[in-house]
This record gives sequence, structure tokens and C-alpha cells, in this order.
Amino acid sequence: MTTLIKKVKGRKTYYYAVRSARVDGKPRIVWQKYLGTLDAIIARCEESETPTPVETTLFEAGGVAALTQIANRINLMEIINQVVPKRDQGPSVGHYIILAALNRVLDPLSKSQIGEWYQNTILRRIWGFQNGDFTSQRYWDHMGMISQVDIETIQRLVVEKVKSEFKIETESLLYDCTNFFTFIDTHNQRSTLAKRGKNKQKRVDLQQVNLALLTTKDFQIPLFHKTYRGNIPDVKIFPEVARDLLDKNKALSGNIKDSTLVFDKGHLSEDNRELLLHSGIYFVAGVKSELIPDLFETPIEQFQEASFMPGTKYVSSPIEISGRECMAVVSYSESFFTEQLSALTVTMSKCEAKLRELQKDLLDWMLGKKTKGIRPKTKAVKENLKTILSPQHMKELFKIDLQDYDGKPVLQYSVDQKELEKITSKRLGRTLLISNRTEWIPVEIIRSYRSLSSVEEAFKYMKNRDYLRWQPAFHWTDQKVEVHTFYCVLALLLATLARKIAVENGHDISLPALLDDLSAIKEVALLYKAEKGVKARFTVNTMTARQKKLADLFKIGEIVAQG
Repeated sequence: MTTLIKKVKGRKTYYYAVRSARVDGKPRIVWQKYLGTLDAIIARCEESETPTPVETTLFEAGGVAALTQIANRINLMEIINQVVPKRDQGPSVGHYIILAALNRVLDPLSKSQIGEWYQNTILRRIWGFQNGDFTSQRYWDHMGMISQVDIETIQRLVVEKVKSEFKIETESLLYDCTNFFTFIDTHNQRSTLAKRGKNKQKRVDLQQVNLALLTTKDFQIPLFHKTYRGNIPDVKIFPEVARDLLDKNKALSGNIKDSTLVFDKGHLSEDNRELLLHSGIYFVAGVKSELIPDLFETPIEQFQEASFMPGTKYVSSPIEISGRECMAVVSYSESFFTEQLSALTVTMSKCEAKLRELQKDLLDWMLGKKTKGIRPKTKAVKENLKTILSPQHMKELFKIDLQDYDGKPVLQYSVDQKELEKITSKRLGRTLLISNRTEWIPVEIIRSYRSLSSVEEAFKYMKNRDYLRWQPAFHWTDQKVEVHTFYCVLALLLATLARKIAVENGHDISLPALLDDLSAIKEVALLYKAEKGVKARFTVNTMTARQKKLADLFKIGEIVAQG
């Protein structure tokens, strides 16, 4: 038992903590600890009370920690610096590219703002660089060190590491294209990539850059990408780009026939189809209904229910195309039917309103109610009708009767009910697919094709305002645009790998929801006054139950504790 005793020396009293025991039958002090004077003991007790912080600061932690761990796991820093070495002074090229990729995932900003963002993340403490090391000028300088050959080499080495580290499946590879508008001036002669084209975000007033992406079927992990000129249609570039991306994958996977390429009908012209069928590449592709109209318009009563695919039916048939055996499948989806029917109804309503307005205008001219302005001519009215009825199915659905009375055109129109019945019963909700995987059952072909919607989701993420955004891209040369696209694809790679880890550990969560949760995990720095300046203690903020599980999964607390 420990007791407290006091000893008086001179005029001062000192206290000791002692333990006693019997030695040879007599009580003896066997251990003692000097505690000091009463005033000293009280002072130490007051110092041991929890101090109040004078200031608290929040740092971006969850997303940065999780994605940095994945970058470390695939040796991203080492690979970039191996391919693009520089003198050991300040941040390496790898630091600049990884920081840009992390920023693109979590909070896309311009190069002039990225240094400040870095300052407010845990990277500032882990890497130890100043935010002044990441100015826009230093970014331009380091981006300028990376060539197109370097990008391809880095991507090859990274994909090789990803395949071995994460055991990703490449049996089915998804191929799709999109475009991004830029702010590159039309008269800029330093960029051949930025051209005007059919922009998918309706920004026809700006030049654009096209991007082709090859991803895995599961989790849409990007393997390879290709940037090409904005004025080249997807269907025209498909043979060249698809072969290039597949060859890169073949270099890592071995036989190109180990994979099945899945793509949409927008890429398959008649010439492309011929090349593909004789290339030896396995594929699943959406095609236009005109290729096999009889099969496409099979009565719905003859369709079969697709196993484990609620609301889906199909009809299939072996077919020979260009001397090659294929399997043709028409899939029908109730959800796709209602979606198309809704769109058709809206389009019909808009067209009918325009026809009604045109009809009234012509009648007013005919009756003399309207005399001012340019009198309509039959030829001009026909051109106007052509524009009004340009949306899909409208020419078939509206019967047009345009008569000329003494040089004055008069319009009558009606809806063709038989054609409407034919379209709704034999066309809507249907998709025609062909594949040279003749050993696959139709449901496998349908499943593979439907996975393309996931790539479209990935492109939506890259146009998102919150996460993974490709824009804005204030770059004016092809080389800078290539590097910018490169770290945007790296950003998508890190994010999709993070989701793969989460899902495989029991968290069935969308990519935006995952990034929301990770971004909400902040490092809290508690600053205290000390004898010499300020002391800091680090912890994390209050988290939801799911955030706590994700923090444990990605070991976020351990990284915060490194401070």
C-alpha cells in the first residue's frame, strides 16, 4: 500500500510517496518517490489539467488520405519520377501530377488556386513543401517536362501495377468517347487538338477536345485513353483509336482475344463493321435497327424473359454478317420503353405546336388577314417543314398536305395513328445488338452492353461541378492539354479504385456518395499556447457511422496521427 509522508528539512516541508513492508519481522520503507513541496505538487496538478485550445483549424483529410494511399499502393509517385526525372530540388514531377489529380477528384481548381488548396490539406504536413512551391508558373514548367511518349509509358506502367495489385478483370472492356469544350481561342495556332465540332454539352460556340476511354466493366477503372481532335466524328476515329487502345492492353494482357470490346452504335459504320469482323477482335456492339429489321420488329409476344433481369425481354438469332458468324439480340426494357415514349410524346407535342403555328400563319396570308412582311413561298414552307419534322420519327408520324392556291401555300396535317402504333409496339424500348461471341447466351450479351451506361456515368463525373471535373482547362497548347487530360484520367483511376475497395469491403456506395463521405472527414488541428510558441494536437472531426467505417477501411486516423 502506498502512503504519503512528510519530512521537514530546515524550515521547509517535503512530501514523499512511500511503500512499507516487513523485513525480518519489522516494518521498513522499501520504496519511496520524492514529490516535492506542497506548492510544487499543486502547480503540477494545475499544469496537468486539460488546457483550452486558443485556435482550431480544419484540413482536408479523408479524401486526400484515402486517395494518397491508393497512389502509394500503385507506386504512382515512383513511376512518374522514374519516367520524368528531375534534379532533387523541391517537389518532383510526381508531386505536381499527383496533387493535380487529387485536386481534380475532390475540388477542381485552376493552377493559380491549387497551392492554397494544398495548404489546407494534410499533404502540407505529410509532404512538407510550402504552398509557394505550387504556383501556376511552376506547374506550367513541370507540365512542360512531360511528353506524349512519357504519358503513354507512365500509363502502361501504372496499369500493369493496378492489374497486379487490385486483380481487376479485363474480360470485357468498355469503349466510349466524349468531348470537352475549351476556352482556346479560335485563332490560336498552337493547338491542333481544339476544334469546333458537335459538342455534347451544346457549347457549339467553343472549340472542343475529344477523349476516348477504355475501362474495365467492373467499377469502370480507366486503363487507357486517347485525346484527339475535336472536329473528328466518333465513328470516323473508331478503328484507329480502338485498335490503338486494344494494342496497349494487349501488350500487358497477352492475347487480344482474351478481352471483349463493348461499344455503342455511334461508332459502327458499315466500313468499320467490316474491319471489325475481320480483325479477330471479340466484341459486343449496338447497331442500327435497319441492319436486321425483321428481327428488330419481332412481335413482343415472341420475346423471352431475361433471367435475373426484371423488366427485360429478348429475342435472338444466329446471323452471318460479311461472311462471319454472329449472334444478333434484340433486347426490350420496360424502363427504356417508358423513357422513349415520354421523349416521343414531348417531341410530338413540340412539333405539333410548330405545325399549328405555321398552319395559322399560312391561313392568315390566304384570307388576307396578314399583309405585311414577306409573303411565304411554297419552297420556303417546305424547308421550314423539313426543319420542324427533323427529330426522329416525326416525318413518319405526321401526315403533311401542302397545297398551293394561286401562289399561296396552305397547310393541313394529321397524326398517322397506324405509324404511331407501329413505332410504339415494334420500336420503342428495343435495342439491337450483335456480337461475334457466339458461345455467349443472349443475357450475357445484354449485360455486357448495358454496362456501357457506367462509362457514360464516368464521363458525367468528368463534367461534374463538384468532383473529377475536366473543365475548366485554361491551356493553349496540345502538350498542355494532353498532360491536363492525363491527370484528369489519373484522378478517375484513383477514385474508381477507392470505390472498388469500398464496395468489396461491404460498402455498396456510389462514387459521388463515397467522395462526399470522404471529403466530410476533416483533420482538426488544436493549437495551444506553450512556453515556446504554439503546440498543436491533431484529431479528426465527428463522423457518421458510415464515415467511421470508411475511415477505418482507409486508415485515415493513422495518417492523421503521423503529425
